[in-house]
Amino acid sequence: MSNLDESAVTELKEVNKHLSTISALLQQKDQKLDESLNVIRKDLWNIKNIISEEIAHNKNLKDGIEKTIENTIEKTLVKSIAYVFAAGITLYIVSRFFL
Repeated sequence: MSNLDESAVTELKEVNKHLSTISALLQQKDQKLDESLNVIRKDLWNIKNIISEEIAHNKNLKDGIEKTIENTIEKTLVKSIAYVFAAGITLYIVSRFFL
C-alpha cells in the first residue's frame, strides 16, 4: 500500500508542477493583457485630447470667419448707403438744374 501512496504522491506532485506552470503562464498573459489595455487607454486618451484640440481650433477658425464675414457685410452696407446717398444727391442736383 505504501508504494501506491508514494506513486499517488508522485503523480500529485507532477500535477502540481503542471498546474504551477499553467498558473505562471496565465499570470504572464494576464500581465501582458493589462499592459496592452493600458497602452490602448493611453492611445484613446491621446486621441480624445487631439479631437478636443481640433474642435477648439475649428471653433476659433469659425469665430474668425464669422467676424470677417460680419465686418465685410458691415463695410458693404456702409458703402452701399454712401452710394445711394451720393446717387440721391446727384439726382437732386441734376433735377434742380433741369427743372
